[in-house]
Amino acid sequence: MEFEYKGRKVKVQTLEKGKDYSTMVVHFELPNSEHHGFLLKVGDKIVAKGEIAKAVRDAKIDGVEMAVAPPADTNALIMLRISGEEREILEKVLEIVESFLKERGLI
Repeated sequence: MEFEYKGRKVKVQTLEKGKDYSTMVVHFELPNSEHHGFLLKVGDKIVAKGEIAKAVRDAKIDGVEMAVAPPADTNALIMLRISGEEREILEKVLEIVESFLKERGLI
């Protein structure tokens, strides 16, 4: 699934689809970003992708069963396991991700 969130391209790749859940990785457009394993670098700012996942977990969004760093060999920002209305949950997750990236000076 691909869509725009506040003018940024978002690509969601579903890894597993169960009866009541989906496991997915989320790619969020960040110009001039570099991905090095579990790290995200934009300019001289570096953040661990696991910190992004922790911010999402701490938000306790209904329907987010798991939020972790994505596999090291991907440019995704986060890996999620969700149950419920995917698009609605993703909007809430992206709000947290965007806020976290702004606080850290990455966007």
